[in-house]
Amino acid sequence: MSRIRIIFEKRGLFTFVNHMDLPVVFSRAARRAGLTQEFTQGFSPHPRISLASPLAIGVEGLAEPADFWFEKWDEESFLRWSAMLPEGLKILKYAEVEDGLNLAKLIDAAVYRISGEGAPLDGRAAQVLSDEAARLNALFACSFAEGTVTLTVGHLEHCGAGLLVKALAAAGVVSGWQDLRMERLTVGKWNAEAGAVLPPVSYTHLRAHETCADL
Repeated sequence: MSRIRIIFEKRGLFTFVNHMDLPVVFSRAARRAGLTQEFTQGFSPHPRISLASPLAIGVEGLAEPADFWFEKWDEESFLRWSAMLPEGLKILKYAEVEDGLNLAKLIDAAVYRISGEGAPLDGRAAQVLSDEAARLNALFACSFAEGTVTLTVGHLEHCGAGLLVKALAAAGVVSGWQDLRMERLTVGKWNAEAGAVLPPVSYTHLRAHETCADL
């Protein structure tokens, strides 16, 4: 049995698919590709999958990790699986990892890029977002450039995209989600020494595939 950690992106209209529906989408694609997943034990067995922190509906995820367990895995498995995924959902990289900590325990921070939809944000947006994250004791870093805020936060179960948008709306910066474009650039562990969020597996140990762009 192989434990495969993937990095995938969720873009376009597929961002409106609920996070809880992702296991079904991935598993159906795996079955169509002829892959056999490991199932959980118990009264109601289901494919064994470990996802990262939930991504809010409407937010694009550019480097989302997830773990899957397959009976067999090779290069062709990746290509067949990728070809069966719907538009807007793409596997970027993968690696076979040793069994160990649950993926959720390896993640405590995320980086968001927040920009205006149709009009750039101003510096007040950065102040509101950093103040809200600090109020939640979740602020790691915040920067502003060319109408875009880059915000790094922790306590992901409490500091979600919805609260950030509500804070901007309450301050009169925007009227709601329709005025914003939000992307989650990465999730992982906050490393204070590096001043960055490190992914749950080093990207140097993940195989990237040029063919991804063609699938």
